[in-house]
Amino acid sequence: MRSRGSHQPLQASPTWVGFSPSPTISTCYHSTFSHRTRCHAKECQADHSAFMNASKPLTAFFVIILGGCATVPPDSSAVAVESSPAPTEDEIVAVAPRETPIPPENLMPLLEAEFALRYRNYERGLNILTDQSAALMDPAVTRRALRLAEFMTDAKRAAQLSVRLVELAPEDAAAAAAASGWLTRTGQPVAALRYIRIAYELGQPVNVATVLGTYEQLDTASQAAVDNAITALAEKWPNDNEAAIAASLLARLLGELELAEQRIEPVLNRMPEDTRAISLWTQIMLDKGVDDPLERLAATVNAYPHNQELRLQYARLLGSERNYPGARAQFVILLEKDPENEELLTTAALLDFELELYDAALEKFQQLISLGENIDEAHYYVGRIEVLRDRYPEAIEAFTLVGPSREFRDAKARAAQLLADTAFASDIRAFFGAQRQTYPGDAEQLFLIEADALRDWEGESLKAYDRGLTAFPSSFSLLYGRAMMHEAEGQFGEMEEDLRSILAQDPDHAATLNALGYTLTNHTQRYQEAADLIKRALVLSPGDPAILDSLGWVYYKLGQFAQSEALLRQAHRAFPDPEVAAHLGEVLWIQGKQLEARDVWRDGLGKVPDHSIILEAVERLGADLP
Repeated sequence: MRSRGSHQPLQASPTWVGFSPSPTISTCYHSTFSHRTRCHAKECQADHSAFMNASKPLTAFFVIILGGCATVPPDSSAVAVESSPAPTEDEIVAVAPRETPIPPENLMPLLEAEFALRYRNYERGLNILTDQSAALMDPAVTRRALRLAEFMTDAKRAAQLSVRLVELAPEDAAAAAAASGWLTRTGQPVAALRYIRIAYELGQPVNVATVLGTYEQLDTASQAAVDNAITALAEKWPNDNEAAIAASLLARLLGELELAEQRIEPVLNRMPEDTRAISLWTQIMLDKGVDDPLERLAATVNAYPHNQELRLQYARLLGSERNYPGARAQFVILLEKDPENEELLTTAALLDFELELYDAALEKFQQLISLGENIDEAHYYVGRIEVLRDRYPEAIEAFTLVGPSREFRDAKARAAQLLADTAFASDIRAFFGAQRQTYPGDAEQLFLIEADALRDWEGESLKAYDRGLTAFPSSFSLLYGRAMMHEAEGQFGEMEEDLRSILAQDPDHAATLNALGYTLTNHTQRYQEAADLIKRALVLSPGDPAILDSLGWVYYKLGQFAQSEALLRQAHRAFPDPEVAAHLGEVLWIQGKQLEARDVWRDGLGKVPDHSIILEAVERLGADLP
């Protein structure tokens, strides 16, 4: 039976979802100043040449990164400034050289900050240094506070301190660039552009495109300010690639594709293998719908065969356009040059799996396991492949080895299904008992999966819920799951008891209020009590179609046909589920609207031809469906 909760506690784990058909250009929010500066920030953790986190669905691997890492690749417009690494703990603790004498009243707080840092009490040290930065006209103190804020990834204070540093050291180009980066990261793109302008005036280019990461969420006035600032930068520095890329991206966001192409073309003339520029140009061609939009990118990859970053972007775009064989061919080349790159291996293995090249996929997943990288995802797909080969013991073993991860729940559920098909209830109990010993932090979830796996054995599922609730007596998920199992067994009193146990802990749990109200509607004559519960649920979750359906159905039981019909129509429009169709059809039929009722029922049966609730209503009402 359909669970009546509008937001159920049990969700299937996400699995392969394919490539995004229309890749977008995202931006990175790390500090935007060039890696050639004596940077104040931690080095940006992203890398243009590394591809995206392999634990995400494969779609993510084929999204173009225009903004990319905040650092700026070398180009003709760059100003060469000595680079320095990100601050380490030892550097944070080390006493910085003084640039000016310390006023007596500030000496004790500064000493207190130094001792706090030596004892690794970074929060207290940062609080003191931030206060002293405001009190002293000494850029050295502010620089030290800024490095500590960046070390702690405290974006709000890093933005505040970098702005203060520009006030104290207006000639420091890196400070202006750092301010622009932290202001961008804290959602202040208009302010960030003011400091980008200062950095440019001081000869320090930055990755301007990062400020456009939240452009579409800005109000009209802020968008206009961003438009004007970026356009002014591009006009004043016409040969600067960073400004030109940002101006082109801005035009694309505004739908001005010809202008976007016009602005990016000079960058490609100066730097034909610039990955961000050629990726943006390709995206513009995709937007324009030209024939073979990847042709120029393919030619550039062939012209610069050793540019791994460029080839990776090409592979991603091929994947996003669902040219999986083409994408796979590029990953073969990428792996020839970097055979142990775990992210390349993961994406290539997933491509092989999608293309049903299971031997090749298995080899790559096993290589990942031997490297100790992405092992949970690798074990999961090894299990999937072994199932396809009808090697069930090997598949169960692989699923058993999947640890807490995105694949965890689905792996255990698949193992349980294999055991249900090939073994006994005792084997399933033993499997989950061992898994709870191995993964005690996931014991509650494992009880839920075990109970679901034991549904085909009479009484075993309820016993699993009982065991789970012995270990986790307040678990909403276990109480709710057991309530649904009680309903399936016709044990409505026990079902109500479990649902009320949830409401005793959380009286405003909308899904439980709705489930209890719907149960009372279907299995008792306590219709007014049911209506009161469901109305409370609807206040907490307005517009939820499952709750609208429940309320419409109980109004029907109360004889309030007009209200019932209105609510059920609203629910059916939002969620044309066969059970909703069963209810709406019955209300229409009772009111003499037989033709429309038949249409609604036929629509529901078109989705689920043997839907029991529709068929029962049709038979009970004597409403034949010719």
